[in-house]
Amino acid sequence: MYYSKLRAKARDSLRGNWLIAIGLFVVATLLFSAPDLVLNPDEYEFTWKDPLILLLSVLLLPVSIGLVWAWVDVSRGKKIGFGHLIEPYKTMFGKSILVAILQGLFLFLWTLLFIVPGIIKSFSYLLTYYILRDEPGLSPLQAITKSRRMMDGHKAEALVLGLSFIGWILLGVVTLFIGFLWIAPYMSVTYAHFYNTLRAEYEEKSSF
Repeated sequence: MYYSKLRAKARDSLRGNWLIAIGLFVVATLLFSAPDLVLNPDEYEFTWKDPLILLLSVLLLPVSIGLVWAWVDVSRGKKIGFGHLIEPYKTMFGKSILVAILQGLFLFLWTLLFIVPGIIKSFSYLLTYYILRDEPGLSPLQAITKSRRMMDGHKAEALVLGLSFIGWILLGVVTLFIGFLWIAPYMSVTYAHFYNTLRAEYEEKSSF
């Protein structure tokens, strides 16, 4: 089955790389959580710290792109390390922040219409960060547009692929979320293989 093959490829890619993959996921999660946990651990009302938290959160957006790049690289048999998390800062700092903000803004606007269109568009933009790994010269809007084109006719596949992990997700909840240390990299690398498959198909069609 198509989805089982993608998951099998992900397991093969992670063989020998589980430790660093888990480490990347943990470090990225801690970085994303740090501004709020450090500056606003117990306060629920707006304070002077909130704009600072927002600023720091924006400055950490490239980390999420670097994490996606790590999953793409490991899916292709390349070595990965913590340097992936800071790579966008060195190669496309402003662009990585802008693409993340634009993507979030578009999804927010679609969600304002109705929840379902927002969900559909989230799958349309799914490949944006992956595409920038292969085509760093694209502008944020070009990367988002290309993701939308590549996902045309494949959004349902992306949804079903995610649903195929429902058993694993339940296991992660039962284990008090400890299981997600393995499940999150597993799912992420599976989606990287999904991207590799769609990109190959897209390039083949474009060549005609």
